[in-house]
This record gives sequence, C-alpha cells and structure tokens, in this order.
Amino acid sequence: MTLAVITDVAWGDVDVESALCAAAGIDVRLVGSHDERVLAAAVPEADAIITCFAPVTRAVIDAAPRLRVIARLGVGLDNIDVERASARGIPVTRVTGYCVDEVATHAMALALTLWRRLPGYDAATRAGGWGILPALPVRRLAGSRVAVLGRGAIGREVGHRWRAFGVEVTDSPAGADIVMVHLPLDESTAGSVGGAVFDAVRPGAVVVNCGRGGLLDLDAALAALDDGRLSGLGLDVYPAEPLPLDHPILRRPDVVLSPHVAFYSEGSLHELRERATRSVIAELTRTTNG
Repeated sequence: MTLAVITDVAWGDVDVESALCAAAGIDVRLVGSHDERVLAAAVPEADAIITCFAPVTRAVIDAAPRLRVIARLGVGLDNIDVERASARGIPVTRVTGYCVDEVATHAMALALTLWRRLPGYDAATRAGGWGILPALPVRRLAGSRVAVLGRGAIGREVGHRWRAFGVEVTDSPAGADIVMVHLPLDESTAGSVGGAVFDAVRPGAVVVNCGRGGLLDLDAALAALDDGRLSGLGLDVYPAEPLPLDHPILRRPDVVLSPHVAFYSEGSLHELRERATRSVIAELTRTTNG
C-alpha cells in the first residue's frame, strides 16, 4: 500500500485529493492536527506528506522512514523543515503562482477599506451618525506613495494595480502613505516590518500584511496605531494562528482582520488541491518506476 498522509486542511474535506490519489493507487489519510506528536505518530507508514499549515518538523520527517515526498498546499515552505528533508533526499514541492489574483485583490481591498476609513464610517452609520466625521479624516489617494515590500509574483501584481490609481509605487517605506507586505518569511525578514518601518512612513499611514504573520512586529504595530504613526492596520496572517480570542487587536476599530483567507476563491482552492496532489503522484510514480 502506498500512503499519502494529509496533516491538515483549511477546507471541509479531502475529496479532491482522495479521488486523484485513488486513480493512481495511493491511499489517503487525513490527520487533522498541528500537534507534532500527533503527526509523528501518524506518519510511520507514509510515503508522502501533504501539509497545509501544520508544521512538518524534523521529528515528523524522521518518524516517516518510507517518506519519499513532502507537498505544501501553498506557496511558502516556512512550516516545513526543508533542510532535514533535503538531508534525507526527500523532495519538497509547493504550488507557485496559484493565488496571485486572489491575494492581490484581498490586499487591495484591505488597504482601500482602511484608507477610506470605512470601518469607522460603517460603525457611525449603524449608530445613527451621518456625514463627515472630523475624527476620521480621509486623504486623497491620487498622488500618494505606496511601498510594496516584496516583488514576487504577488508583489508585482499589487504594484501594477496600485499604479492604476495614480499613486507612486516604491519598495521603500520612507514617506509611504500605504505599506503592502508581500515578503517571503526567512531569518532575514522575520519581524522586519516593525518600529523602523513605522518610524519611516508618513504619519497616519496604513499597513497591510498578506504575506506571512512572522514578518510583522505586531506589538510595534499596535504602538504605532496608538501614537498616530499608523492610522490603520489590515491583517490576513498572524504570528500565531488562529488568533487568540483574547488578543487586544480584536477590540481595535482601526484594524481590519481576515482569517488567513486571502488565497481563497473557489477556483484557486481547486487549483491548489489538484496541483499539490498531482506533484505527489508524479514523485511517487517516478520513484516507484525508477
């Protein structure tokens, strides 16, 4: 029996993955956990590990003596110990380019919502308020400066879309009115969007992170909101996920949050699942026949 273990998914089933694997003679087992010990106990017979957000650590990899491929249901590999996999000669696959439109659209939506102060005006309207609120000033967007940090496929698309609004697009936060975070997460970028960035922007700037949660210093961002360096913060990713329900950011009216769904549309999700699974089938077939 050839077995693919799926650590976790952010959707309701593994029907797509199971159907594709079944046609190739591969069994599928869903664990549904992020716990290292649970995952390690589930993989001793695994020929493949498919992971969404769960950490595939050294301990998990070493618990799978038959392992021949690890596939990420996503683009980034920061939740996989790629170094350990490489040391064992285990290829690690990912699904590049599948959600560029979705993440770019989501990031733009967060930024424009904050720029136009829509959460505050929405709350005021629901409470019976009407008209301009002096406490919620809105600056003209045309002619402003947008810093796009990270120029991969998503960052390039975000920059392209901003130019259509008549703004200056740069890769430096100095004097920026809006900062869009689309960097990869590694040792050099972890926590890099912090106090120095918030000191450099134009007072009252908006920051949006649809990259990786570990890129943003959340405490520093909250301090910048409090002292006016920032006027709004939009987040789809967080240092720890899910976001704890007692986190102070949940009570802030100057923050717009979404639960790590920027990648999602029905089309992107199907593409993600199919491409990740096919990469596993291709590798298992290659090593079986090789």
